[in-house]
Amino acid sequence: MNYVSQILSYISGTPDITEVYLVPKAPPVDKKDGKLIKITDTVFTPEDVRDTLLALKSYASPLLGPLGSEGTFSFGIQNVGRLRVSYVTQRGSYVVNIVKIPYQIPLLEDVCQDPKTVQRIDELIRLYTSGIVLVLGNSHARVSTFVYSLLQHISRNYQKIILVLEKPLSFLLKHDKSLVIQREVGLDTPTFEEGLRDVAYVNPDIVYVSYREILLAEEVLHIINVVDLNTLVIFYSPYMSEEAVLKSFERHKKLVRSVIKVGPSDDGKLSIAITNTAP
Repeated sequence: MNYVSQILSYISGTPDITEVYLVPKAPPVDKKDGKLIKITDTVFTPEDVRDTLLALKSYASPLLGPLGSEGTFSFGIQNVGRLRVSYVTQRGSYVVNIVKIPYQIPLLEDVCQDPKTVQRIDELIRLYTSGIVLVLGNSHARVSTFVYSLLQHISRNYQKIILVLEKPLSFLLKHDKSLVIQREVGLDTPTFEEGLRDVAYVNPDIVYVSYREILLAEEVLHIINVVDLNTLVIFYSPYMSEEAVLKSFERHKKLVRSVIKVGPSDDGKLSIAITNTAP
C-alpha cells in the first residue's frame, strides 16, 4: 500500500528539520533528539515501503530513471520544504530515509550559539578570496543548515558569485547582493568531477561542494584546480570522518584557510568552532 499521503502529512506538520525512516516489518519512525518516535502504529510490509518510495519518486525529476538497488533524489513541496530521499536494499527489500529541510533558511545569527560566530565568518570572507574551508560535523542536517545559513548570509551582504555543487540539493538559496548558481549532481551534471571541471565556465568567487562519497586523491586535485581559479572552496562530506577529511587535504594544507566544526549546543542552537589554519 502507498502511504505517501500520511508520510507527507506528518512531515508537513512541523516547521523543523524532520528525519523519517521506513523499514519493512516496522512502523515508520521520526528520528528526533536521539529518539525514535512512531509516526503510526501500522507495521509496514516490504511492499508498503516500495510503493511509498515509488510514490515519493514521482515527485522528483523523471530524468532520474528507475529506482535500482540504492540511490537518492530530492524534490520540493510548496510551503513545506525540500525533501531528500535516500534508499538502500536489504535482502531484496527497500529501506528508506527521508529528510525534510525547511525552505526558509534560518539566519546565521539565529542558528549559532555564540553571537561572535557571525563576526568571525565575516572576517573569514573578507580576508580570503581563495583557498579551502573544511566544514566538519556528525549531523548532515545540522551542517547543511549551518552552511546554507552561511551562504545566504554571504548572498545578503556581499557581492559574490556563489556556486553550489551538491547531491542532492539541501536548500534553495536566494539571489541578493550575490548571484547564486545551484547544480545538482545527477541532474545538472553527471558527476562531481565534471561539475568541478565546469566551474571554470562560471568563474565563481565561492564554491560549496557537498560530496557524498569517499574523496579520492584525483578528486582532491580537481578541488585544488578550482582554488587555483582564485576561488574560495567550502567543502563538506557527510560520509567521511573528520580524520579522513583532514587526511585527504594533508598534502595541500597550505591552501586550507579554516576548519569549522559544527555541533549541537545545550540551547538547541549550533556550536561552531572556527580554527584559522593560514596566516
